[in-house]
Amino acid sequence: MPEQPRHRYEAICEASPDAIVLVDSDGRITYANARVTDLFGYHPDELVGEPIELLVPKPSRSGHVAQRDAYIDDPETRPMGANLDLSGRCKDGSLLLIDISLSPIEGEHGLEVMAVVRDVSEQQALRTKYQTILEAVPDAVVVADATTGRIVEANEQVADLTGYEPGELAGQHQTALHPSDEEVRYRDLFEHHIDAEQTILTQHPDGSDIYVETREGERIPVEINAHVFDLQERRLIAGVFRDVTARKEYERQLHALHEATRQLMRADDREEIARLVADAANTILGYRCNVVRLVADETRLRPVAVTERAQATMGGRPDYPITGECPVSRAYESGELLRYDDVRELEDGHDRGDARSALYLPMGDHGVISIVDPTVGAFDRSDDELASILSLNAETALNRLAYERELERQNERLDEFASILAHDLRNPLNVAYALLEGSGAETADEIERTLDRMRGIIDDVLTMVRSGYEVDAVEPLEFDAVAEECWANVASADASIRIESAGLFYADSSRIRNLFENLFRNAVEHGSTSPASQAQQDAVEHGGESVTVSVGVTGDGFYVADDGPGIPPADRDRVLEPGWTTDETGTGLGLNIVLEIAQAHGWDVDVGESEAGGARFEFTGVRTAAYDESFAVET
Repeated sequence: MPEQPRHRYEAICEASPDAIVLVDSDGRITYANARVTDLFGYHPDELVGEPIELLVPKPSRSGHVAQRDAYIDDPETRPMGANLDLSGRCKDGSLLLIDISLSPIEGEHGLEVMAVVRDVSEQQALRTKYQTILEAVPDAVVVADATTGRIVEANEQVADLTGYEPGELAGQHQTALHPSDEEVRYRDLFEHHIDAEQTILTQHPDGSDIYVETREGERIPVEINAHVFDLQERRLIAGVFRDVTARKEYERQLHALHEATRQLMRADDREEIARLVADAANTILGYRCNVVRLVADETRLRPVAVTERAQATMGGRPDYPITGECPVSRAYESGELLRYDDVRELEDGHDRGDARSALYLPMGDHGVISIVDPTVGAFDRSDDELASILSLNAETALNRLAYERELERQNERLDEFASILAHDLRNPLNVAYALLEGSGAETADEIERTLDRMRGIIDDVLTMVRSGYEVDAVEPLEFDAVAEECWANVASADASIRIESAGLFYADSSRIRNLFENLFRNAVEHGSTSPASQAQQDAVEHGGESVTVSVGVTGDGFYVADDGPGIPPADRDRVLEPGWTTDETGTGLGLNIVLEIAQAHGWDVDVGESEAGGARFEFTGVRTAAYDESFAVET
């Protein structure tokens, strides 16, 4: 090589970050750049004229001479020792992991070989660490070229998942791991993942599961946690494949459990609930031998639902006492789940056919679920948890059914009670009223007051039992018309009503009449809307004047007031309570009915004092609309 070009060439070499040496056809170093000092510890001048084997580990020197001569005979640009771990020997005798690229050049004395040497110790340490992690991961790991999609390597766990040995997969496209008839679909998924840098793949864009296909053709649902990284100037993608078969099965079981729960809550009788529970144990847990026993005669647990498999393998199932040493009785008494890995160990004399594993789950005080399987140790913690949830849901459904049955019985008794009030009591009252016509005036007045009180009690109880307090629908009503109509039903010669302001208000037309009539009846019978029976006392206090009830519409409600003696402040918070009364003959229901009807409308009730010193009931939160003209009407 001419002197000037060689100087230019050496200047380029000196600028290289790698160590560069030139070797002649005899294997002697003709040039070394300054970088060799950093790598090998030699000054460049120390190397010039020395054989290249000076930088080769001693055990490899003899073999290296033959390799060198072979390269001189057939020179080409290529990496040295491709796919081999190469080492260089330093001045102090230590060894260095290196990568070498060889190129033939024509020098001034003939053919020379340029060796570019790079320290790969850090890369090798990183790769060793990477390999250690790769094998330590408990899941299957596959590393592929991010550009081509070809598999570079895989850990041993891949064989457990797919049945393929890691070496069999090297060089194949990553789609070889997935269903063979969906290659395009998985190729698109792979490319999309690279572009989007998505880290976790749980399903396809359409929501369907991701599968690997084993050597035997079995499809296994997986979750892939992938990461793109660079290693030795190569862009790779590592995918961690996790088998989610158990998770998918658990999700299916939960869905089936929710569906079974909905069916249980719609069941109409105990036997239907028992059948649903027996079927659900099969659908949810996959165990076909199931028996559901319910309490009968308060002394025994009777089999109500027996699956076909249980009937075929164990025959007719017996009753068990609610107390005893057998597993069914013990589970019922303890209220806790019992699990047996092998029921043959019980030796209690009961024939359980080919059953081995068994679960016994109480359903509160309603019964016991028995789940058995012919395999020893078949049940695990997940089975315990799901079966326990099923038994609790069954208990809830049976509790609901028992509550509804008791409620029906109570309603029937209330209906019977209402019938007695409506017929058996009203008939004697009608006879008594007829007999009044032949009685003396003073006696007749006393009897009439008593009978009127009895009729009021009957009306109050009938309102509570038959109508309840629920509001069906509200509608606009004319306040004055409703008040006058209700007043006409309870009016007497000793009382009058004054409508001080009128308008529209929104209420249930039936319930609002119960409210007004109860307030008016109290005013008429007691001399005020106070529940205390003070008719005679009121007549004295008012100088014989009759009680006047005033009603009117306000901006957000209405009021009912009177000019009677009023209600003491200490009693105003109590007068609306059920059963509260100062009248020994009263029920204490009238004003409580008023409160319940108001609350059913969403109104508030305040008990206070009227302008005349009597009682005032103020209803607020009512939707009203006042008339344009104001007027007052007395009846």
